[in-house]
Order: sequence, then structure tokens, then C-alpha cells
Amino acid sequence: MSVQKILEDFHAKIKVEKDELREKRDILVGKIKASIANDGHPLPDVINQGSYIYGVGIKPLNGQEYDIDVGLIFPICSKDYSPTDVRSWVYDAIKGHTNSVEDRGPCIRVRYAAGYHVDLVVYAQFADDPEVENLQLARNNDVWVLSHPKELKQYILNAREKFLGTKDGSGADQIQRITRYLKRWNDFHLPSDTPGKPSGLALLLLVIQSLPSPVTGDDGQMSDLDALLSVTQQVAYCQDRVVAKKPTPPYDDVFEKLDDKAMLSFKQRCSSLLSSLEACKGVLDSDVVELLSSQFGSDIPEMPGDKAALIADMKSAIPSYKNPAKPWSPE
Repeated sequence: MSVQKILEDFHAKIKVEKDELREKRDILVGKIKASIANDGHPLPDVINQGSYIYGVGIKPLNGQEYDIDVGLIFPICSKDYSPTDVRSWVYDAIKGHTNSVEDRGPCIRVRYAAGYHVDLVVYAQFADDPEVENLQLARNNDVWVLSHPKELKQYILNAREKFLGTKDGSGADQIQRITRYLKRWNDFHLPSDTPGKPSGLALLLLVIQSLPSPVTGDDGQMSDLDALLSVTQQVAYCQDRVVAKKPTPPYDDVFEKLDDKAMLSFKQRCSSLLSSLEACKGVLDSDVVELLSSQFGSDIPEMPGDKAALIADMKSAIPSYKNPAKPWSPE
């Protein structure tokens, strides 16, 4: 089993399908629209965003949650409404939908006991022309913030176009796979959602920034191991803070929320990952599994039983080859 096959099998185990959350999203959006219409407010357009629409969602580890981001674009001019008022239309519509509805920073989070949450992001159409994307995001500090979710989505799609020839059996390209690997690595080492943990978008933009084109190995074949090495090298060898800016106004750095201590920790974790990835070169498959499992967790596929036994026999035989019996030695 090649390293590429091990990684692709790992990817198949951690990727999440869009259909798994689509029904929950539709139920929630339907409830919001019904409530807003009943109150006489203008109905929003709905856009999907985040890992759901970028195709980089992963299955959560124990105690973590599936998540889906939904944008609600209201056909209003932001200067005519306060962010607090528009957010209240959404919050009031769903505040009793589950036992946990939280009005937080850029979103309203609806948490479900089944182990997932939906983040609702509220926008106003700042310009009079709905054909022009000039959206304002409503934050919970009563401030409108310029945002371009559709342009961001298009930027990501454009970056992935060069990777169309790298798709695996699941239809995922190398950009998507590398991002999913790093998101699982991130969750494995930092299970809690804290300010010191890089976001999924930060990792995706870091991958796009680090991989201008598909990465192949010495044999000319697609190599996710070498792609991971390229990304982690750029972080581990960075002398200053790691920076990845959104490609849309206001061009903010998606790693900005990490303070200096968290940034140092991130770079150290990348250095450790880099060492493990480099060690995967030229070792037995069972050693690759052990090295990758130490960084990504137990979803790295085990070796088939017969092959694992064969490798174990080979390992046990190695000492005798290094120090063979000397038939001329006295007994």
C-alpha cells in the first residue's frame, strides 16, 4: 500500500457528505422565513458558505460537532437598519428551536443535541443594485462590516481549477484533500474551539497560498505527502507570523485572531508534523501508518492483516541480517 493510497483512504474516512446536513439546514431556514414573513419583514436570500460549500467538511472527532454555515442576505440597505435589529429578526424566529441558540460575534449559532450546529450569518445589501455584491455583515456589537462571501467562494473555485486533474475516487481534488487532512490534524491536537485554534477557512487559504499548482512526487505521480510537506515547510520555516489574507475587502488576515503565543504553538505543531511527514519517506508502510497516526489520529487506515504480518516478520529478521551468524566462530 503506497503512502498516497494510505492518505486517500484516510480522506475517504474523514470527509463529510453535503447531504448529511442539508435536511437540517432546510428545516431551519424554512422556520426562519416563515417567522420573518409573519412579522412583515423582507425575506432573505439564502447562500451556503463555509466548509459545506467549499467541499472541505470533515467528520467531527468525539465531543466535537458537525457544522454548517448559512448566509441570510436581506434585501435592505444597511444604513436604514441597525445590525442588532436585523439579527433580532433571525434570533427571535429560532430562539426556541433547540435548547442552545447563541447570539455570538459574526453569527447566530443553533446547536443540536445530536452533535451538530448551524451558524447563521446575517447580511444586508448595502448597494441599491442587487447585482452588485456589496454586502454588510451584521455583527453582534451593532456594527456592519463589509463582506464579499460570493467573491470569496469564486476565488476558491478559481484556485481549484488548476487541480481538476488531481481528483480521487470520491471526486475531491488535491486542494480539498490537503485541507481536510490539516483540519483533522488541527482537531486532533486542539479538540476545543478556542481563539488560539486556526479556523477551517484559515487552513484552506493557507493551502491555496502554499500550492500554486498540483504537487507530484519523484515518480511524476500525484503526491499528497509532498503537498503536505510543501504547506508545512512554509509554516515551520516562517521567521515571522504566518499570514494568509482574504482575497476580498477588507483583506483581513485570517490568522490574526491567534495571539503571539498561539501563533508560536501553531508553528511548533507544524514543525512536528513536518518531521513526521519527512520520516515517511523511504520507510516501511507500517511505519508510515504509525507516523501518520501520531499526527492525524486513529482514522489513518491500518495495514491489511496479512501484509502487516509479513512486515512484522521482515522487521524481526532484520537484526539477523545486520549481525549474521559466523559459521567459522568457535562454539
